Amino acid sequence: MSRIHALDSARATLLLLGVLFHSAVFVYLYQEPASLSEFLVVTYLHQLLHAFRMPAFFVISGFFAAYLLETRDTRMFLGNRLSRIALPLAIFWLPLTFANGWASQGSWISGRDSFSVLPIDFQHLWFLFYLVIYSFIFAGTGKVISGLVGRRIHPVSTMLLIGSLAPVLPGVLDGEGTLGTSTGIFPEPGLLLWYLVIFLSGTVAYHQREFWLQYLKRSAILFTGLFLTLFTVFFFVQDWGLALTDWIYGSAVVLGSYAAIGLFLRFGDNPSKGMRFVSDASYWLYLVHLPLVFIFLVGFSANGFGAFATIALSGSLALFFGLLSYKVLVRHTVISNLLNGKRHPLRVKKPDFSKEA
Repeated sequence: MSRIHALDSARATLLLLGVLFHSAVFVYLYQEPASLSEFLVVTYLHQLLHAFRMPAFFVISGFFAAYLLETRDTRMFLGNRLSRIALPLAIFWLPLTFANGWASQGSWISGRDSFSVLPIDFQHLWFLFYLVIYSFIFAGTGKVISGLVGRRIHPVSTMLLIGSLAPVLPGVLDGEGTLGTSTGIFPEPGLLLWYLVIFLSGTVAYHQREFWLQYLKRSAILFTGLFLTLFTVFFFVQDWGLALTDWIYGSAVVLGSYAAIGLFLRFGDNPSKGMRFVSDASYWLYLVHLPLVFIFLVGFSANGFGAFATIALSGSLALFFGLLSYKVLVRHTVISNLLNGKRHPLRVKKPDFSKEA
């Protein structure tokens, strides 16, 4: 299979959107909304991102997992997943959890002790824990799944399944009717199962990639329009207690997730050195971004910047320092081997003495 640049770019962008999402979702921990309209815009933004970002990521993760299992034996597949997912989780989990607690409480300003309670969940690294679980499940069932997808499975069929399961499986939707998040060591079974179905849909997409990728590419604009329409309807009726609200949201989630992938297939399938760099950096940046976001949220909120400016500045600066730290600390070091499977050589331009007279 030749490299599909659109899926690399999509996976990286979905991770990086987490920086904007966390900047928006946590901003009101540190300041009061200036107005109802401001609150609605910020809430719309973070609920919109939350609706499609991680489901789309798990579709793509399933796609590449199927590729790895097909091109390597089961032992090599598990070795790759343990070294690229489980080991980074084991290394970064405790330090980042402590860093999140320190930064989120403004300890760098107030000196408040945030280390008195040991972490009991995975916080923003929960998706790595899920991927470790799915890797073991897929290692045992991947060959069977490959044999079952000989007949064409239409993307719409999987979309209907995923969308209809969202309101039915316990834990998929939270008290607000939006996607739940289970970060504990013992994840919510319903949510774990729902994301597994999404992950497996990505494996089907791989095995029928010529049909699936072309279909998603052609349908991207339509799915995007339907997603925005249904999500906006949900946003304004979510507190009305209507029986159909959860079904509207479930439909919006699946449309948005597949639309995001389709948009990259349609508009982002050209190789780019800049996007390749960002793609390489995205894993590291997602791991370390949350303490940076908290530091900037605390600082800008304390100085009265307002929610919109705080979100924009916090997200932008977290991205900047995340990319800078990747270039300095990761790209040319052993950490890059851990996260990306290879280390990029540090190229130093040698002087050309032949030009000296």
